[in-house]
Amino acid sequence: MTLNVRRRLPRPAGHPDAWERRRDAVVALVTSEAPTVLAVQEALPDQAADLTAALGSRWEPVLVGRGADGGGEQVGLFLDRERLDLEERRSWALSRTPRRPGSRSWGTAFPRHAVGVVVRDRATGIRSAAIATHLDVLSPWARRRAAGLLGRIVRQRGLPAVVMADWNCRAGSAPWRALAEAGVSDSWSRASRQVTESLGTYAGYRRPRVGGPRIDGVLVTDDWSVDRVAVSDRRPGGVWPSDHLAVHAVLRCAS
Repeated sequence: MTLNVRRRLPRPAGHPDAWERRRDAVVALVTSEAPTVLAVQEALPDQAADLTAALGSRWEPVLVGRGADGGGEQVGLFLDRERLDLEERRSWALSRTPRRPGSRSWGTAFPRHAVGVVVRDRATGIRSAAIATHLDVLSPWARRRAAGLLGRIVRQRGLPAVVMADWNCRAGSAPWRALAEAGVSDSWSRASRQVTESLGTYAGYRRPRVGGPRIDGVLVTDDWSVDRVAVSDRRPGGVWPSDHLAVHAVLRCAS
């Protein structure tokens, strides 16, 4: 499951965007869906702390901020400790110098980065990689180059991989195609069953549009078969969890 939780901004308590209003809805969505791996984007440190505390000990947080010191707005993963053993964690700057935290390239508005893990499935013994990221909102060139970098990272790992993101561009656009060429393709088109209609995932606290741009998504290597996928328009307690919709995929490793 991937969800842009929407960074906290100073809002009146009743505003749809207010974190104090949305926090419980995010927690309710996650705990009811109980994903084995949850990717999040735009989590400020206090939001990440709120989620870690509310979700409890079942989920292990692996979150890194985009700043040079690892601070600031975070992307990352929550892992189901009951199912997965964490073997490795790391992060990369989405830049020409991926090993330099906080570095920027290609005209990005802010530093962009990816956070990845290697996990072992306790039920199957299979090792796999999961990566969470958030591509640039303004620069198409940066999104395309970042996608190329992510494809190289996945190939270098040589493991079954899942890459989850707010891609900030519609499914089928150049970054998604670049990843598909690297063997990391959209789970939506590969699924045996699409549980929901294809909804635009940036809904802005309004009812999502059928056939709208899917800018959030779960991409997978060919090692995975995709049983089913969905875009969630659930509103726990009548509250939109975020201005983005969560995207879900149920995967089975063929390795």
